Amino acid sequence: MLFLKIISSSVWRLRSVTTFILLIISQVSLADYAEVVLLGTGTPRPSIERFGSATLVMVGDKRLLFDAGRGASIRLAQAGLSADQIDHVFLTHLHSDHISGLDDLWLTARIWQRQASLPVSGPKGTERFVQHLMQAYERDIHFRSSNKAQSKGQALLQATDINPGVVFEHEGIRVIAFAVDHNPVAPAFGYRIEFGQRKIVLSGDTTYSENLIQQAQDVDLLIHEIAAASEQLLRRNPRLQRVLAYHTQTPQMLQILQQTQPRLAIFNHVLLFATSPEQVLREVTDQYAGRVAMGHDLMRIEIGEKIKLSSMD
Repeated sequence: MLFLKIISSSVWRLRSVTTFILLIISQVSLADYAEVVLLGTGTPRPSIERFGSATLVMVGDKRLLFDAGRGASIRLAQAGLSADQIDHVFLTHLHSDHISGLDDLWLTARIWQRQASLPVSGPKGTERFVQHLMQAYERDIHFRSSNKAQSKGQALLQATDINPGVVFEHEGIRVIAFAVDHNPVAPAFGYRIEFGQRKIVLSGDTTYSENLIQQAQDVDLLIHEIAAASEQLLRRNPRLQRVLAYHTQTPQMLQILQQTQPRLAIFNHVLLFATSPEQVLREVTDQYAGRVAMGHDLMRIEIGEKIKLSSMD
């Protein structure tokens, strides 16, 4: 009997140790892996191919959304997720093409019975924007709560105006906001997401920015806006010159890539005039040997020991 007890105790200990080791392995693996889905790679220009700016980062048990432009909740559904599964929204700046889908995302999550408030972090003005957004939908909230389908306090937006620095931490995941140059729009942020040994940087809307260069050194993935126009069109269009002056044009993009050397760079917020994505990509790859791709809606990027690209459409 004593012999059996000893054997039983040893088996239990072995199982406990095995479970502990597997848990450590899974946590290490989890910490060094993320999936990114480009939900929207477009601009204010209405496009069925390129919806408004929105980038989903899934790391560990968190689903983090950066910007919520036109059609974000639709692209989420196409990616096999629902609006109520988003844990946190981070805004780069308050231009309409980066925030016009937030109300739809929020209200759709409420309809799907989200219980917790949805945190929204962004530059100064975010709190005021969200407050007015909730006021604008006051009647919708009233009608849906009056028939007992939802409580009035269920799943409201919880906004925070943030400053540069660490703005989110959870079990080894860190999100860092940093200022970029989108003047006269200020403040405007890029975001750096850190997990395990991996790093992702999202530029937001910006022209060449020293802050971004510093934050994006040797990252695994750099998702950066791109803008371009034909020289002929640009010469005769002063308004377009002003627009492109606070975005990143191809020569600047080459500088950024050469100074940061990411494992992979993806072009996002594709703002092109009288040129094509293929032409812009060719101009970059002719002079830069690193791995680069033109982003498109529902592009999926797996980031781990290897980086894999696929499409969810």
